[in-house]
Amino acid sequence: MTTRRLSKTLCRHAAVLLLATGAGAAWAQPHGHAGHAAHQHGKASLDIAVERQSLAVQIETPLDSLLGFERAPRTDAERQAAAQALAKLREADKLLVVDPAAGCTLAKVDIDAPVLGEPGGQPQAPQAGHGAQGAHEDHAELQAAVEFRCTDASLAKYIDVGLADAFRRIRTIDVQVAAPQGQLKRTLTGKARRVNLTR
Repeated sequence: MTTRRLSKTLCRHAAVLLLATGAGAAWAQPHGHAGHAAHQHGKASLDIAVERQSLAVQIETPLDSLLGFERAPRTDAERQAAAQALAKLREADKLLVVDPAAGCTLAKVDIDAPVLGEPGGQPQAPQAGHGAQGAHEDHAELQAAVEFRCTDASLAKYIDVGLADAFRRIRTIDVQVAAPQGQLKRTLTGKARRVNLTR
């Protein structure tokens, strides 16, 4: 499943949950990032959808927040930094630690960062004649769709988020949660790492 498909699935599940629980329609937007700030360095956003046997997380952040640059890597050091960042994101169960009560295991991570290469692929330099790939590299973002399979995701009371520890340039994480209990918004700053999934 592509990142866009998983993202649409995440938004659709979140919208169904919210409509079923009487919550607002902000999540019903395609690519639902209502409430998230526009491209802002040092920030990341998480959209979390909790269902009976799955927990889905959509991560979105400017590449600058992960790497310190927003273009195709040019040097060996930049290529190595990009590869390390992608490797950390592929081990999402170390960055997003779900309450063990839910019995969740990492099922899939789908990364979309065209400036760094194919989803899940190797970083590549800009093609000749394309320069810095225009405006896309001026404000390049990374999206990662993470899916956990759970015994009962509704038993999860929290997720510990280690993004700011793994990527020191991230200072603020805006979080939206769609769960059977309703919609929640949280902001993690400073040393805060825990997202409570219940009110």
